[in-house]
Amino acid sequence: MEEVENETDKVQSVMEAFQRYDQDGDGMINFKELAALMRDLAGSAGDWDDHQIRVLLKAMDSDNDGKVILTEFGAWLFGSQLSDEDESKLKTAELKLATGTEKAEGRSNAGNGGESKLSKIRSGTSGTSGEGGTSEKRDKERDKTAWRPGRRLPEGAEQGDDEEEEEVEEDEEDEDGDAEEEEEEPEDPEEPEEDWEEFDEKMFNKLSQSGRSALWQRLMPAREGSAQDAAQRMKSLKPPNPKRPNDHKHALLYLQNHAGGNADLAGQPPDGADRKKALQWLKDALLKISEAHDKSYQLPVKWLIGNWRLWPDEDEGDSKKDPGFVDLKNLAIRKLDGIGKKYEDLYKERKLGMELGFIGENLTFEIRPRQDHYLVPPGYFGLKELHDRALGNKPTDTELHEHERKKQSSFIIFLLTAVHGVDHIFQEVAKEICESVAGTSRAPPPKGFMRMWAKLDTDHASAKSPRAAENIDTNRVAWIFEEPSQLRDAFEKAQKIFGAPLRVKNGYDPAFPAMAETKGYRNILANYKFSPEITWGALAGREGPNEKATKTEAAWDKFRKLLLDTFLNMGYADEAAFDDELTYYMHCCEAARAYYCSKDMQKKPVEIVVEIQYMLQSYFDMRKYTHTWYKIVRAEDPEALVVDYNS
Repeated sequence: MEEVENETDKVQSVMEAFQRYDQDGDGMINFKELAALMRDLAGSAGDWDDHQIRVLLKAMDSDNDGKVILTEFGAWLFGSQLSDEDESKLKTAELKLATGTEKAEGRSNAGNGGESKLSKIRSGTSGTSGEGGTSEKRDKERDKTAWRPGRRLPEGAEQGDDEEEEEVEEDEEDEDGDAEEEEEEPEDPEEPEEDWEEFDEKMFNKLSQSGRSALWQRLMPAREGSAQDAAQRMKSLKPPNPKRPNDHKHALLYLQNHAGGNADLAGQPPDGADRKKALQWLKDALLKISEAHDKSYQLPVKWLIGNWRLWPDEDEGDSKKDPGFVDLKNLAIRKLDGIGKKYEDLYKERKLGMELGFIGENLTFEIRPRQDHYLVPPGYFGLKELHDRALGNKPTDTELHEHERKKQSSFIIFLLTAVHGVDHIFQEVAKEICESVAGTSRAPPPKGFMRMWAKLDTDHASAKSPRAAENIDTNRVAWIFEEPSQLRDAFEKAQKIFGAPLRVKNGYDPAFPAMAETKGYRNILANYKFSPEITWGALAGREGPNEKATKTEAAWDKFRKLLLDTFLNMGYADEAAFDDELTYYMHCCEAARAYYCSKDMQKKPVEIVVEIQYMLQSYFDMRKYTHTWYKIVRAEDPEALVVDYNS
């Protein structure tokens, strides 16, 4: 997915928001103004309390004076994405603010006995702005002055006051020796005191990044394919059911206030949103997609189903029994049953049981294939084992669960790195075999991280560790044939090229309960060990440049971007805003790639389990009608539904 960017709009949006909430027009945002900004624009992250606002102010304010100027605000919000062009635009706008802010200059000069931030900008002496500044200079100055957890604030600076303010004890006198009467300025609202010595650095960074991400969603152009993109598209869509036009706005509220990856917002509807009406809109939109084949509703449906807010918190009861979830799943089952019965009639008419039901019946399989029979990870990429903590306190259940989840997920990324690295080779071989018997080969992308992650707690919950090794359909291809004879020929030829299958599931077998298992959908799934007679060293380019290595390098780059986009579409501003878990997964991506390129893997042959799906054209056509509903039916609970639709 590519990010939809308009540089002018991005910077302009930030400037307009800053000026709109600079309520006293002094060119700076104080505690009260920042609180109003965050609570109005970043409500999707929950209600921001005074403590959280104070943290954000500290994160933005580079010189601890309790106020934030435009470049500070922009540098915090854009983070690593702040380009030189963006910075230049922000500085130009700030200079205009400084030029026209006599009120701010007068108040600051009286209070500080020196130049204000905006005065320094105008004179070119500020470290955070000015014509001669650079990104490097800004970063160095910020590092010198910014508050950091563990650094004691100056005495008396708990409220963000400059130390110099204490030195101004006497009023200046005019030429006649009389003290000038100064116009009283309204005092800044009192800010809550914080014990910054005890404040946790991790918590500080988490709150800061959470604020960035929440605000980023509201001020930046939507990423293509994201929940924000879905909300924008939905504004131009007609209600899927013209008899219920009011449902549309409630579904839109859920999209505009998407929970992203924050499961803590489960069951919390946005202000003004009616869940029942949003669910009714969802069902009507699904019918529009399935029956009218209107794809314009697909993205809003994806992100509405994938919104934690729409579904109850699993900790507060059995979410499987939630009426909204049960009703949606029953609708999907009814639709699939209706479609499936038609295809069961076709199965009987064409006597497909006799034509194809015997394929694979003479093969024997001793064990179920697993990916770790051929791919053994070196460890868990820097994830240390949990030990009893000091004073004999054992890790909490939450710590153990999170640690185990990281362990299991690290293997997913280790596996997917191999999968993406070899997929181009597998697809070339598969296409050649299929087309040699007049079939059509369709290559779907490799299985996604989020789908495999969801199965850790469902299909593979009781599997041996690493549980994700049960995924043997990561490299997959669909072979489509008009006639059963072509399918039989393809199966025989594949066995000659790949060797005997490791597993075969024949859905054309008359004994297979198609309506109960797959709602009438029938195919043959066969898994093989793919050994393309190349080492990991050669594939990684350790033995000199070659075409396969070049394609693998490109595939690994694409995989990292795919993983990054998957997480960014959950509502994060950038990679720096990721929580510890997602940051660890990105680390695993780099570590796995390095391992496959290492000396340890140089001589090891490439071996991986792949899957071929043999199907007739009629069943391929069936998928157009069933895919929308099948994803709902296969979800065991709302959590599985959310994770699947976020994949």
